[in-house]
Amino acid sequence: MKKYIHFILTSFITLNLGLASCNKTAEEDKLCTSFTSAPVVKVEGAKTAAVNQTIALIVSFPCFSSCGNFGNYQQTVTGNTTIINVMAKYQGCICTQDVPTRQSIYNFSASQPGIYYLKFLQTANAYLIDTITVQ
Repeated sequence: MKKYIHFILTSFITLNLGLASCNKTAEEDKLCTSFTSAPVVKVEGAKTAAVNQTIALIVSFPCFSSCGNFGNYQQTVTGNTTIINVMAKYQGCICTQDVPTRQSIYNFSASQPGIYYLKFLQTANAYLIDTITVQ
């Protein structure tokens, strides 16, 4: 009986120590989260649309570790030209060093007919340009 109680007590202490070591604080999570511009390598989707019609474009971009995924789009609109920067979100402290290609959806619509230029950032001043005609 004494061995049984000792076993239960030891197991309980070991389990509690193990669970306590797995808890992360919000501050620790922030240390392992970052956003980085990701170069766009391909854009697929319709090249024509009607006024106020939303078209979904599939945007492909590499991440530079297994912790990378789509974060958000940063965009600047000037007339009929939109400059789009894909921001990859890296979340996690332990990541494999592969280079996966990720995809996200970019929704485009225009309220006026015309030719629209979507300039997806690849490097500092290089863009992958997608042209969409809105009728």
